Amino acid sequence: MPRVPSDQDTRSLILQVAETQFGAKGYSGTHLQSIAAEVGVQKTALYYYFESKQALYVAVLERMLEAFDYVFTRTAERGNLSVETLWTAIGDLNDVLGQNPNFARILTRIFIDRIAIDASTIGPLIEGIFNPLLKFYSAGVSAGIFRKMSSRHALLSVIGAATFYYAAGESSSDIVGIEDVFDADAVDWRRREFCTFVLGGLLLDQDDTEPDRGESG
Repeated sequence: MPRVPSDQDTRSLILQVAETQFGAKGYSGTHLQSIAAEVGVQKTALYYYFESKQALYVAVLERMLEAFDYVFTRTAERGNLSVETLWTAIGDLNDVLGQNPNFARILTRIFIDRIAIDASTIGPLIEGIFNPLLKFYSAGVSAGIFRKMSSRHALLSVIGAATFYYAAGESSSDIVGIEDVFDADAVDWRRREFCTFVLGGLLLDQDDTEPDRGESG
């Protein structure tokens, strides 16, 4: 006998479909009727889980930011100022974007569309992700490991470069000459290339741009 989907199952499916559509069409181009049709429910059923389109969008952003928070919390927990820690943090940023094709598109659209939303829940998540990274870079500058530059400019430059590559999708595939930037091997290759490139720009000591990573890459 088929299992009856639970409310949590349905809510998760709504979020998955909404994430894909918001990423592909933006906030204005995405309609609740289209989301409901793909989920297989009536449009009115969406309001059982989310009170409005904006509430659904915020929930999608929260889930996305929680994925970044999980990744970058590891950087803060390590705490040690080293090339290895920075390499891992940059690689983790690449991986979370490469393993979640909609994330880069949504991040790009956030800056382009400039949607006015209730940021009461989003703001603390963003601060929780970025503040430890800003402090990490500033401490590295003080310790003579990283180049002396604005930590905010450095972080924005890294995130922008990482995001654009995956947001461009097929265009990036064509430019670098691969079939799919989201293929697991391609994501791993991009991790190595991107880490080497970014560390070359951030490290004060140019002779130490690639730490010993063992077999993990």
